Amino acid sequence: MGPAVTVRPYPDDLGGIHMKHKLALLGAAAVLLGGLGAAAPAATATPEHTATVAAPAKCPEPTSGHPEISMGDTGTAVKHAQCILRNGLGLSAVEVDGIFGTNTEKGVKLAQKKCEITVDGIVGPKTWACLHKFN
Repeated sequence: MGPAVTVRPYPDDLGGIHMKHKLALLGAAAVLLGGLGAAAPAATATPEHTATVAAPAKCPEPTSGHPEISMGDTGTAVKHAQCILRNGLGLSAVEVDGIFGTNTEKGVKLAQKKCEITVDGIVGPKTWACLHKFN
């Protein structure tokens, strides 16, 4: 007798799953994994299954302009700088309260370091320009 031959019910049946089912599973996996560069049918999404993510709002410009600010200062310019530090640079320790305190100074110094300008914790013209790169 010769070698045993396995006969499959379908020519494209591999491992017990019909090829069209494998393709459907691969398509579903691609949709779940974000497409991975493959095109997925767009008509499968319904409004209750989609989400819209809003871009972070820019920090409003201060009513007082952009004066030099540093430790101990208060007002709308301080709030503006804090808003940029918190929302633009992601420094959650910086409270947007309009009071230039220790965490605001640390955030300003970090921004100054990122912008490769003098690191002194004082927000003057160069530091305002630096902060606005993140707003």
